[in-house]
Amino acid sequence: MKSEAILFPALFALTASADEAATLEARQSSCRDVHVFLAKGNNEPFPGRQGVLAAAICDGLSSCDYEDIQMNNMLEDEYCGAVAQGQANGVQQITDYSERCPDSKLVLSGYSQGAHVIGDILGGGGGVFFQDCVQPPGPRLSANTEPGSKIVAALMFGSTRHTSNQPYNVLSGASGQGLFPRNAQQLANMRAYGNRLQDWCAGTDPICAGGDVVEDHLNYFQVHTQRAADWVQEMVAAAGGDEPESSAPAPTTTTTTTRSLSTLRPSSTTTTTTTTTSADEEEETTSSAPETTSSAEEDEASTTAASSDEPSTTAASTTTTQTRASPSTTGPDDSENTSSASEDGNADGAEDDGSSAASFSLNMTLLVGISALVAFMGM
Repeated sequence: MKSEAILFPALFALTASADEAATLEARQSSCRDVHVFLAKGNNEPFPGRQGVLAAAICDGLSSCDYEDIQMNNMLEDEYCGAVAQGQANGVQQITDYSERCPDSKLVLSGYSQGAHVIGDILGGGGGVFFQDCVQPPGPRLSANTEPGSKIVAALMFGSTRHTSNQPYNVLSGASGQGLFPRNAQQLANMRAYGNRLQDWCAGTDPICAGGDVVEDHLNYFQVHTQRAADWVQEMVAAAGGDEPESSAPAPTTTTTTTRSLSTLRPSSTTTTTTTTTSADEEEETTSSAPETTSSAEEDEASTTAASSDEPSTTAASTTTTQTRASPSTTGPDDSENTSSASEDGNADGAEDDGSSAASFSLNMTLLVGISALVAFMGM
């Protein structure tokens, strides 16, 4: 397990972009009809690989932006401390924004270690992870009370805590087992979100499914971004339309880090900006911590688990403050993106080999080689 703990962070040796290194101006945040919260992967600069997903989700929506869930999860940061911080900050940020913008629809997305965080926010956290670090239980959001009930879509990609055969699992790794599968109560809490939750895992991903193709842990947003964005937009529309009236802010403040999406879009993409906020500003405000629901004290989710809906196999969406015509949605029976053959071809390689992290087997030689390649290429 110690060698896995060393290799896992090395997998994400990323180079921060010049855009993210620039200091963004802080100002009072305004409400949007759709607001996306992103939890980044290990050692990624904000917003990480999910930046393109955020841009795609907001495409076609008249009032949409995103913010990063604040967490220190660089190479030198302890894994458990990082996810505990992300869970607590995520619950705080979501609650604060929801209180100030009561009519906004909320979307959550997390990648890899960030997917662990999103799962903890929805289902509850706690456990023993890399290098035997211990994460205590923390606050979570109930699916049936605010602000959890305002979450219209939540996505996890390549989660370290992916658990096999859950109704919300998507892609060929649906039956695969991640490094640290969740316990029964956490799974029941997550199932209470029904068809609002999707857990994306490729069968060949070594982190979420025990596969042996490291690239398939890195390329979710190269392959599945539009599919995911379409699904989110469908969920937004189902919750009350994709162009609702602008949310009126309540007379309270919130702790947020809301970033414009102007630097997230590839330069070859042409869009029309229709939002009223500057595309070059970062928005930050502060407030006191809200009351939250402890993952240990709420059990109602387990009674609603049986009624959870089958997950849509359409893709999750991406967000931007800029708009274009809404993309056509993917039918529920559509196959995965044809460019993802490397993910789809080895579904049989993801086997449920038990519920403990100790049973997870990684190809160490492959991870070392690919990790070095990733670091060299600055992926």
